[in-house]
Amino acid sequence: MIKFVFSAMDNLNLLLISKIYKPTQKYLPFYAGINSNSQATSGHKDSSSRLFRLVPYFPLFSFGLLLAVFFILVPVVPSEGAENIKVEFEKREFGAGLEMRSNLKTVERRLAVRDMTAPEYGYGDKTEAEIMKERPRELSIAVLGPLTGELRLYGNEASNGAELASDEINAKGGINGKDISLLVYDTKGRVGGARMGINAFVKNRVIGVVGAATGEVSFSATKMLNDNQLIMVSAGSRRRLGDTGPYNFRITLGDSSAVNNLIEYIIENRKWRKFSILNSVVNDFSVKLAAEFKASIMNHNLEVTSELFLWPKAMSNIDPEEKSIEAQIKKLKKNMPDVLVYTGEGREAGELVKEMRKQGIGIPLIGSEDLMIPQFVSLGEDVAGTLVYGGFNPNSQNPKVQKFVKAYKKRFGRKPTRLAALSYDAYMMLVKAISDSSSLRPSHVRKQLALTKDFEGVTGRTSLDETGEAIKKPFIFEMMKTGRGYSFKVVQEPK
Repeated sequence: MIKFVFSAMDNLNLLLISKIYKPTQKYLPFYAGINSNSQATSGHKDSSSRLFRLVPYFPLFSFGLLLAVFFILVPVVPSEGAENIKVEFEKREFGAGLEMRSNLKTVERRLAVRDMTAPEYGYGDKTEAEIMKERPRELSIAVLGPLTGELRLYGNEASNGAELASDEINAKGGINGKDISLLVYDTKGRVGGARMGINAFVKNRVIGVVGAATGEVSFSATKMLNDNQLIMVSAGSRRRLGDTGPYNFRITLGDSSAVNNLIEYIIENRKWRKFSILNSVVNDFSVKLAAEFKASIMNHNLEVTSELFLWPKAMSNIDPEEKSIEAQIKKLKKNMPDVLVYTGEGREAGELVKEMRKQGIGIPLIGSEDLMIPQFVSLGEDVAGTLVYGGFNPNSQNPKVQKFVKAYKKRFGRKPTRLAALSYDAYMMLVKAISDSSSLRPSHVRKQLALTKDFEGVTGRTSLDETGEAIKKPFIFEMMKTGRGYSFKVVQEPK
Protein backbone atom coordinates (compact mmCIF):
# COMPACT_ATOMS: atom_id res chain seq x y z
CA MET A 1 0.00 0.00 0.00
CA ILE A 2 2.80 2.38 0.95
CA LYS A 3 4.66 1.42 -2.22
CA PHE A 4 1.50 2.18 -4.21
CA VAL A 5 1.08 5.58 -2.62
CA PHE A 6 4.67 6.56 -3.35
CA SER A 7 4.33 5.32 -6.90
CA ALA A 8 1.12 7.29 -7.38
CA MET A 9 2.76 10.40 -5.98
CA ASP A 10 5.73 9.84 -8.30
CA ASN A 11 3.42 9.68 -11.30
CA LEU A 12 1.41 12.70 -10.21
CA ASN A 13 4.53 14.75 -9.58
CA LEU A 14 5.95 13.69 -12.92
CA LEU A 15 2.76 14.81 -14.63
CA LEU A 16 2.69 18.17 -12.81
CA ILE A 17 6.34 18.91 -13.38
CA SER A 18 6.25 17.90 -17.03
CA LYS A 19 3.15 20.07 -17.69
CA ILE A 20 3.63 23.03 -15.36
CA TYR A 21 7.34 23.13 -14.57
CA LYS A 22 8.58 21.74 -17.84
CA PRO A 23 11.57 24.13 -18.09
CA THR A 24 13.05 22.62 -14.93
CA GLN A 25 13.48 19.19 -16.45
CA LYS A 26 16.79 20.18 -17.99
CA TYR A 27 18.22 20.38 -14.47
CA LEU A 28 17.23 16.81 -13.50
CA PRO A 29 20.53 15.15 -14.46
CA PHE A 30 22.40 17.56 -12.16
CA TYR A 31 20.18 16.83 -9.19
CA ALA A 32 20.02 13.12 -9.96
CA GLY A 33 23.77 12.90 -10.09
CA ILE A 34 24.11 14.02 -6.52
CA ASN A 35 23.10 10.55 -5.30
CA SER A 36 23.58 8.38 -8.35
CA ASN A 37 24.99 5.41 -6.42
CA SER A 38 22.01 4.98 -4.09
CA GLN A 39 18.86 3.02 -4.79
CA ALA A 40 15.27 4.24 -4.53
CA THR A 41 13.18 2.61 -1.81
CA SER A 42 10.15 2.52 -4.07
CA GLY A 43 11.79 0.08 -6.41
CA HIS A 44 12.65 2.64 -9.08
CA LYS A 45 16.32 2.56 -10.00
CA ASP A 46 16.48 5.67 -12.23
CA SER A 47 17.84 8.84 -10.69
CA SER A 48 15.02 11.08 -11.92
CA SER A 49 12.51 9.03 -9.97
CA ARG A 50 14.47 9.67 -6.79
CA LEU A 51 14.13 13.38 -7.41
CA PHE A 52 10.40 13.24 -8.09
CA ARG A 53 9.79 11.34 -4.88
CA LEU A 54 11.19 14.30 -2.98
CA VAL A 55 8.85 16.82 -4.63
CA PRO A 56 5.98 16.39 -2.10
CA TYR A 57 8.43 17.41 0.59
CA PHE A 58 9.68 20.50 -1.23
CA PRO A 59 7.21 22.78 0.63
CA LEU A 60 8.63 21.52 3.94
CA PHE A 61 12.17 22.06 2.74
CA SER A 62 11.25 25.56 1.51
CA PHE A 63 9.56 26.42 4.78
CA GLY A 64 12.57 25.27 6.78
CA LEU A 65 14.88 27.26 4.52
CA LEU A 66 12.76 30.39 4.93
CA LEU A 67 12.83 30.00 8.72
CA ALA A 68 16.61 29.70 8.67
CA VAL A 69 16.95 32.79 6.48
CA PHE A 70 14.51 34.69 8.71
CA PHE A 71 16.43 33.97 11.92
CA ILE A 72 19.74 34.79 10.28
CA LEU A 73 18.63 38.09 8.77
CA VAL A 74 16.24 39.54 11.37
CA PRO A 75 19.00 40.89 13.63
CA VAL A 76 20.31 43.14 10.87
CA VAL A 77 17.08 44.28 9.26
CA PRO A 78 16.91 48.09 9.59
CA SER A 79 13.94 49.94 11.00
CA GLU A 80 11.06 51.06 8.80
CA GLY A 81 12.12 53.23 5.90
CA ALA A 82 15.78 52.85 6.80
CA GLU A 83 18.70 51.62 4.75
CA ASN A 84 21.63 49.47 5.77
CA ILE A 85 24.21 52.16 6.29
CA LYS A 86 27.36 52.89 8.16
CA VAL A 87 26.59 55.01 11.16
CA GLU A 88 29.67 57.15 11.27
CA PHE A 89 31.04 60.36 12.63
CA GLU A 90 33.11 62.33 10.19
CA LYS A 91 35.51 64.68 11.93
CA ARG A 92 35.97 68.22 10.70
CA GLU A 93 37.82 71.00 12.48
CA PHE A 94 36.12 74.38 12.76
CA GLY A 95 38.48 76.27 15.07
CA ALA A 96 38.37 76.91 18.80
CA GLY A 97 39.17 73.22 19.28
CA LEU A 98 35.69 72.21 18.16
CA GLU A 99 35.30 68.85 16.58
CA MET A 100 32.34 68.94 14.22
CA ARG A 101 31.02 65.51 13.43
CA SER A 102 28.97 65.44 10.28
CA ASN A 103 27.39 62.02 9.97
CA LEU A 104 28.26 59.88 12.94
CA LYS A 105 31.48 58.17 11.66
CA THR A 106 32.80 56.46 14.82
CA VAL A 107 30.97 53.16 14.86
CA GLU A 108 29.99 50.95 11.97
CA ARG A 109 26.87 49.01 12.70
CA ARG A 110 23.54 48.11 11.16
CA LEU A 111 20.78 49.68 13.17
CA ALA A 112 17.47 48.00 13.88
CA VAL A 113 14.61 48.66 16.27
CA ARG A 114 15.75 45.76 18.42
CA ASP A 115 19.27 47.27 18.54
CA MET A 116 18.06 50.40 20.32
CA THR A 117 19.03 51.26 23.89
CA ALA A 118 16.20 50.54 26.30
CA PRO A 119 14.30 53.46 27.87
CA GLU A 120 15.69 54.84 31.14
CA TYR A 121 13.02 54.34 33.80
CA GLY A 122 10.36 56.04 31.68
CA TYR A 123 9.45 59.71 31.84
CA GLY A 124 6.95 62.05 33.42
CA ASP A 125 6.68 63.23 37.01
CA LYS A 126 9.47 61.73 39.08
CA THR A 127 10.76 62.11 42.57
CA GLU A 128 14.32 63.35 43.02
CA ALA A 129 15.28 59.84 44.11
CA GLU A 130 13.92 58.43 40.86
CA ILE A 131 15.72 61.08 38.81
CA MET A 132 19.00 60.24 40.51
CA LYS A 133 18.71 56.70 39.13
CA GLU A 134 19.07 58.09 35.60
CA ARG A 135 22.51 57.80 34.13
CA PRO A 136 24.00 61.25 33.37
CA ARG A 137 24.44 62.04 29.68
CA GLU A 138 27.52 63.27 27.89
CA LEU A 139 28.10 66.99 27.39
CA SER A 140 26.98 66.67 23.80
CA ILE A 141 24.36 68.45 21.68
CA ALA A 142 23.28 67.18 18.27
CA VAL A 143 21.60 68.48 15.13
CA LEU A 144 19.15 66.31 13.21
CA GLY A 145 18.21 67.24 9.65
CA PRO A 146 18.72 66.62 5.93
CA LEU A 147 22.19 67.71 4.79
CA THR A 148 21.67 66.15 1.37
CA GLY A 149 18.66 65.71 -0.89
CA GLU A 150 15.83 68.06 -1.83
CA LEU A 151 15.40 69.41 1.71
CA ARG A 152 19.11 70.02 2.36
CA LEU A 153 18.58 73.79 2.83
CA TYR A 154 16.67 73.13 6.06
CA GLY A 155 19.25 70.77 7.50
CA ASN A 156 22.28 72.84 6.54
CA GLU A 157 20.80 76.05 7.95
CA ALA A 158 20.08 74.24 11.21
CA SER A 159 23.59 72.81 11.26
CA ASN A 160 25.18 76.19 10.50
CA GLY A 161 23.33 78.01 13.27
CA ALA A 162 24.16 75.36 15.88
CA GLU A 163 27.77 75.18 14.74
CA LEU A 164 28.20 78.93 15.19
CA ALA A 165 26.65 78.78 18.66
CA SER A 166 28.83 75.82 19.63
CA ASP A 167 32.01 77.61 18.57
CA GLU A 168 30.97 80.70 20.50
CA ILE A 169 30.29 78.77 23.72
CA ASN A 170 33.45 76.67 23.51
CA ALA A 171 35.58 79.74 22.80
CA LYS A 172 34.38 81.08 26.16
CA GLY A 173 35.34 77.89 27.98
CA GLY A 174 32.29 75.71 27.32
CA ILE A 175 30.34 74.71 30.42
CA ASN A 176 32.42 74.67 33.61
CA GLY A 177 35.59 74.57 31.52
CA LYS A 178 34.51 71.60 29.41
CA ASP A 179 33.81 71.87 25.67
CA ILE A 180 30.47 70.78 24.27
CA SER A 181 30.71 68.31 21.40
CA LEU A 182 28.44 68.91 18.42
CA LEU A 183 27.09 65.95 16.45
CA VAL A 184 25.22 66.34 13.18
CA TYR A 185 23.25 63.53 11.52
CA ASP A 186 22.07 63.63 7.90
CA THR A 187 18.54 62.22 7.64
CA LYS A 188 18.56 62.63 3.84
CA GLY A 189 14.95 63.80 4.28
CA ARG A 190 13.76 60.27 5.10
CA VAL A 191 11.72 58.93 7.99
CA GLY A 192 14.11 56.03 8.43
CA GLY A 193 17.03 58.44 8.46
CA ALA A 194 15.49 60.47 11.28
CA ARG A 195 14.90 57.35 13.39
CA MET A 196 18.40 56.09 12.79
CA GLY A 197 19.77 59.48 13.76
CA ILE A 198 17.88 59.46 17.05
CA ASN A 199 19.02 55.89 17.64
CA ALA A 200 22.64 56.94 17.12
CA PHE A 201 22.25 59.95 19.45
CA VAL A 202 20.84 57.69 22.16
CA LYS A 203 23.78 55.34 21.85
CA ASN A 204 26.20 58.26 22.06
CA ARG A 205 24.35 59.58 25.14
CA VAL A 206 23.51 62.99 23.67
CA ILE A 207 21.71 65.31 26.11
CA GLY A 208 19.77 67.43 23.60
CA VAL A 209 18.97 67.79 19.89
CA VAL A 210 18.31 70.79 17.66
CA GLY A 211 15.75 69.63 15.08
CA ALA A 212 15.55 70.99 11.55
CA ALA A 213 12.20 72.22 10.22
CA THR A 214 11.32 69.12 8.19
CA GLY A 215 8.52 66.63 8.64
CA GLU A 216 10.63 63.52 9.17
CA VAL A 217 12.51 65.27 11.98
CA SER A 218 9.45 66.81 13.66
CA PHE A 219 7.11 63.82 13.69
CA SER A 220 8.71 60.46 12.86
CA ALA A 221 10.67 59.90 16.06
CA THR A 222 8.63 61.55 18.82
CA LYS A 223 8.04 58.27 20.65
CA MET A 224 11.74 57.39 20.50
CA LEU A 225 12.62 60.79 21.93
CA ASN A 226 10.24 60.44 24.86
CA ASP A 227 11.01 56.79 25.55
CA ASN A 228 14.72 57.57 25.71
CA GLN A 229 14.37 60.94 27.47
CA LEU A 230 16.16 62.75 24.66
CA ILE A 231 15.32 66.46 24.52
CA MET A 232 14.64 67.93 21.06
CA VAL A 233 14.09 71.61 20.33
CA SER A 234 12.55 72.22 16.92
CA ALA A 235 14.12 75.17 15.13
CA GLY A 236 11.53 76.21 12.56
CA SER A 237 8.71 73.69 12.40
CA ARG A 238 5.35 75.33 11.73
CA ARG A 239 3.40 72.45 13.19
CA ARG A 240 2.55 72.34 16.86
CA LEU A 241 4.74 69.83 18.70
CA GLY A 242 3.95 70.61 22.31
CA ASP A 243 1.37 67.84 22.56
CA THR A 244 3.74 65.10 21.35
CA GLY A 245 5.45 64.52 24.67
CA PRO A 246 7.46 66.21 27.43
CA TYR A 247 10.79 65.94 25.59
CA ASN A 248 9.62 67.84 22.49
CA PHE A 249 9.97 71.64 22.40
CA ARG A 250 9.43 74.22 19.66
CA ILE A 251 10.73 77.80 19.58
CA THR A 252 9.18 78.85 16.26
CA LEU A 253 7.00 81.94 16.29
CA GLY A 254 3.39 80.76 16.66
CA ASP A 255 1.11 81.87 13.81
CA SER A 256 -1.86 82.56 16.06
CA SER A 257 -0.04 85.11 18.22
CA ALA A 258 1.77 86.52 15.18
CA VAL A 259 -1.51 87.12 13.34
CA ASN A 260 -3.00 88.79 16.42
CA ASN A 261 0.01 91.09 16.70
CA LEU A 262 -0.22 92.02 13.02
CA ILE A 263 -3.95 92.83 13.27
CA GLU A 264 -3.30 94.94 16.40
CA TYR A 265 -0.56 96.83 14.55
CA ILE A 266 -3.00 97.53 11.70
CA ILE A 267 -5.67 98.80 14.11
CA GLU A 268 -3.17 101.18 15.71
CA ASN A 269 -1.38 102.35 12.57
CA ARG A 270 -3.78 101.95 9.62
CA LYS A 271 -7.38 102.82 8.88
CA TRP A 272 -8.17 99.45 7.36
CA ARG A 273 -11.32 97.95 8.82
CA LYS A 274 -12.65 95.72 6.01
CA PHE A 275 -10.75 92.57 5.03
CA SER A 276 -11.16 89.97 2.30
CA ILE A 277 -9.41 86.61 2.78
CA LEU A 278 -8.04 84.53 -0.10
CA ASN A 279 -6.41 81.20 0.62
CA SER A 280 -4.76 78.60 -1.58
CA VAL A 281 -6.67 75.36 -1.04
CA VAL A 282 -3.80 73.18 -2.28
CA ASN A 283 -1.69 74.36 0.67
CA ASP A 284 -2.86 73.05 4.05
CA PHE A 285 -0.80 75.70 5.85
CA SER A 286 -2.62 78.39 3.82
CA VAL A 287 -6.01 77.03 4.91
CA LYS A 288 -4.95 76.93 8.57
CA LEU A 289 -3.48 80.44 8.43
CA ALA A 290 -6.61 81.82 6.75
CA ALA A 291 -8.64 80.51 9.69
CA GLU A 292 -6.26 82.26 12.11
CA PHE A 293 -6.69 85.57 10.27
CA LYS A 294 -10.47 85.24 10.15
CA ALA A 295 -10.68 84.52 13.88
CA SER A 296 -8.42 87.44 14.78
CA ILE A 297 -10.23 89.89 12.49
CA MET A 298 -13.61 88.98 13.94
CA ASN A 299 -12.32 88.95 17.53
CA HIS A 300 -11.18 92.55 17.02
CA ASN A 301 -14.66 93.53 15.73
CA LEU A 302 -13.46 94.09 12.18
CA GLU A 303 -15.32 93.06 9.02
CA VAL A 304 -14.64 90.14 6.69
CA THR A 305 -16.20 91.21 3.38
CA SER A 306 -15.55 87.94 1.55
CA GLU A 307 -13.71 84.62 1.74
CA LEU A 308 -12.19 83.44 -1.53
CA PHE A 309 -10.64 80.07 -2.36
CA LEU A 310 -8.13 79.39 -5.12
CA TRP A 311 -8.19 75.73 -6.15
CA PRO A 312 -5.35 74.00 -8.02
CA LYS A 313 -5.75 73.73 -11.80
CA ALA A 314 -5.24 69.98 -11.66
CA MET A 315 -8.59 69.49 -9.87
CA SER A 316 -10.91 68.18 -12.59
CA ASN A 317 -14.16 68.25 -10.56
CA ILE A 318 -13.89 71.95 -9.65
CA ASP A 319 -15.55 74.79 -11.58
CA PRO A 320 -12.89 76.50 -13.78
CA GLU A 321 -13.82 79.82 -12.18
CA GLU A 322 -12.68 78.54 -8.79
CA LYS A 323 -9.24 77.77 -10.25
CA SER A 324 -8.79 81.16 -11.90
CA ILE A 325 -6.97 84.06 -10.23
CA GLU A 326 -8.70 86.44 -12.64
CA ALA A 327 -12.17 85.20 -11.61
CA GLN A 328 -11.35 85.38 -7.89
CA ILE A 329 -10.10 88.97 -8.17
CA LYS A 330 -13.31 90.00 -9.96
CA LYS A 331 -15.24 88.86 -6.90
CA LEU A 332 -13.43 91.46 -4.78
CA LYS A 333 -15.23 94.26 -6.62
CA LYS A 334 -18.64 93.12 -5.38
CA ASN A 335 -17.76 94.30 -1.87
CA MET A 336 -14.41 96.05 -2.04
CA PRO A 337 -12.25 95.56 1.10
CA ASP A 338 -9.58 97.90 2.44
CA VAL A 339 -6.97 95.14 2.26
CA LEU A 340 -6.62 91.58 0.98
CA VAL A 341 -5.32 88.84 3.27
CA TYR A 342 -3.41 86.24 1.28
CA THR A 343 -2.11 83.13 3.05
CA GLY A 344 -0.46 81.24 0.18
CA GLU A 345 3.05 81.29 -1.21
CA GLY A 346 5.03 84.27 -2.48
CA ARG A 347 5.08 83.35 -6.16
CA GLU A 348 1.32 82.91 -6.23
CA ALA A 349 0.95 86.20 -4.36
CA GLY A 350 2.94 87.94 -7.09
CA GLU A 351 0.53 86.65 -9.76
CA LEU A 352 -2.34 87.77 -7.58
CA VAL A 353 -1.04 91.34 -7.29
CA LYS A 354 -0.39 91.55 -11.04
CA GLU A 355 -4.01 90.59 -11.72
CA MET A 356 -5.31 93.03 -9.11
CA ARG A 357 -3.41 95.91 -10.70
CA LYS A 358 -4.55 94.81 -14.16
CA GLN A 359 -8.17 95.03 -13.02
CA GLY A 360 -7.59 98.44 -11.43
CA ILE A 361 -7.61 97.27 -7.82
CA GLY A 362 -4.95 99.08 -5.80
CA ILE A 363 -5.47 97.69 -2.29
CA PRO A 364 -2.45 96.22 -0.45
CA LEU A 365 -1.83 92.67 0.76
CA ILE A 366 -1.13 91.33 4.22
CA GLY A 367 0.20 87.88 5.06
CA SER A 368 3.06 85.85 6.50
CA GLU A 369 6.81 85.88 5.86
CA ASP A 370 6.19 83.48 2.97
CA LEU A 371 5.72 86.61 0.85
CA MET A 372 9.27 87.76 1.56
CA ILE A 373 10.86 86.16 -1.50
CA PRO A 374 12.76 87.82 -4.38
CA GLN A 375 10.02 87.13 -6.94
CA PHE A 376 7.51 89.09 -4.87
CA VAL A 377 9.92 91.89 -3.89
CA SER A 378 10.91 92.37 -7.56
CA LEU A 379 7.39 93.68 -8.31
CA GLY A 380 8.45 96.90 -6.55
CA GLU A 381 5.84 99.64 -6.52
CA ASP A 382 2.99 97.22 -7.29
CA VAL A 383 3.48 95.49 -3.92
CA ALA A 384 4.35 98.62 -1.90
CA GLY A 385 2.43 98.78 1.38
CA THR A 386 2.32 95.00 1.85
CA LEU A 387 2.46 94.09 5.55
CA VAL A 388 3.72 90.74 6.81
CA TYR A 389 4.89 89.22 10.07
CA GLY A 390 8.17 87.35 10.45
CA GLY A 391 10.33 85.60 13.02
CA PHE A 392 13.74 87.14 12.35
CA ASN A 393 15.24 90.41 11.14
CA PRO A 394 18.84 90.11 9.88
CA ASN A 395 19.01 93.91 9.55
CA SER A 396 18.12 94.58 13.18
CA GLN A 397 20.05 97.22 15.12
CA ASN A 398 20.04 94.95 18.16
CA PRO A 399 23.75 94.41 19.09
CA LYS A 400 23.18 90.68 19.73
CA VAL A 401 21.66 90.22 16.27
CA GLN A 402 24.36 92.31 14.59
CA LYS A 403 27.09 90.21 16.21
CA PHE A 404 25.39 86.98 15.10
CA VAL A 405 24.89 88.20 11.52
CA LYS A 406 28.50 89.38 11.26
CA ALA A 407 29.88 86.07 12.54
CA TYR A 408 27.58 84.06 10.28
CA LYS A 409 28.55 86.03 7.16
CA LYS A 410 32.22 85.62 8.01
CA ARG A 411 31.86 81.84 8.42
CA PHE A 412 29.40 81.01 5.64
CA GLY A 413 29.66 83.95 3.24
CA ARG A 414 26.03 85.04 3.36
CA LYS A 415 23.37 86.44 5.67
CA PRO A 416 21.66 83.96 8.00
CA THR A 417 18.10 82.86 7.35
CA ARG A 418 15.34 82.58 9.92
CA LEU A 419 16.09 78.85 10.18
CA ALA A 420 19.76 79.41 11.01
CA ALA A 421 18.82 82.05 13.60
CA LEU A 422 16.31 79.71 15.25
CA SER A 423 18.88 76.92 15.37
CA TYR A 424 21.38 79.29 17.00
CA ASP A 425 18.79 80.24 19.63
CA ALA A 426 17.74 76.62 20.19
CA TYR A 427 21.34 75.62 20.85
CA MET A 428 21.86 78.55 23.24
CA MET A 429 18.67 77.66 25.13
CA LEU A 430 19.88 74.09 25.57
CA VAL A 431 23.24 75.38 26.81
CA LYS A 432 21.51 77.60 29.38
CA ALA A 433 19.33 74.72 30.58
CA ILE A 434 22.39 72.48 30.94
CA SER A 435 24.33 75.20 32.78
CA ASP A 436 21.46 75.83 35.19
CA SER A 437 20.84 72.14 35.80
CA SER A 438 22.14 70.32 38.86
CA SER A 439 23.33 67.39 36.70
CA LEU A 440 23.39 66.03 33.17
CA ARG A 441 20.53 63.67 33.94
CA PRO A 442 17.83 64.18 31.29
CA SER A 443 15.02 64.94 33.76
CA HIS A 444 17.08 67.68 35.42
CA VAL A 445 17.96 69.34 32.11
CA ARG A 446 14.43 69.02 30.75
CA LYS A 447 12.98 70.69 33.84
CA GLN A 448 15.35 73.62 33.45
CA LEU A 449 14.53 74.01 29.77
CA ALA A 450 10.79 73.94 30.52
CA LEU A 451 11.30 76.86 32.94
CA THR A 452 12.65 79.09 30.12
CA LYS A 453 11.26 82.61 30.46
CA ASP A 454 12.20 85.73 28.50
CA PHE A 455 15.27 84.18 26.92
CA GLU A 456 16.96 86.94 24.89
CA GLY A 457 17.90 85.45 21.53
CA VAL A 458 18.55 86.69 18.01
CA THR A 459 14.94 85.83 17.07
CA GLY A 460 13.54 87.89 19.94
CA ARG A 461 12.48 87.11 23.47
CA THR A 462 11.29 83.54 24.03
CA SER A 463 9.38 81.88 26.85
CA LEU A 464 7.98 78.34 26.87
CA ASP A 465 4.45 77.44 27.89
CA GLU A 466 3.46 74.35 29.85
CA THR A 467 3.49 72.21 26.68
CA GLY A 468 6.92 73.33 25.46
CA GLU A 469 5.60 75.72 22.81
CA ALA A 470 7.18 79.16 22.32
CA ILE A 471 5.61 82.36 23.57
CA LYS A 472 7.08 85.21 21.53
CA LYS A 473 6.14 88.23 19.44
CA PRO A 474 6.74 88.81 15.72
CA PHE A 475 8.65 91.34 13.69
CA ILE A 476 6.29 93.40 11.50
CA PHE A 477 7.63 94.20 8.01
CA GLU A 478 6.34 96.60 5.36
CA MET A 479 7.27 96.70 1.69
CA MET A 480 8.52 100.23 1.05
CA LYS A 481 10.78 102.29 -1.20
CA THR A 482 14.43 102.47 -0.21
CA GLY A 483 17.44 104.16 -1.78
CA ARG A 484 17.99 101.17 -4.06
CA GLY A 485 14.42 100.26 -4.93
CA TYR A 486 11.84 98.46 -2.81
CA SER A 487 12.34 96.03 0.04
CA PHE A 488 10.75 94.79 3.25
CA LYS A 489 11.67 96.96 6.21
CA VAL A 490 10.87 96.37 9.86
CA VAL A 491 8.25 98.76 11.19
CA GLN A 492 7.90 97.08 14.58
CA GLU A 493 10.32 94.85 16.50
CA PRO A 494 9.20 92.64 19.39
CA LYS A 495 9.73 94.16 22.81
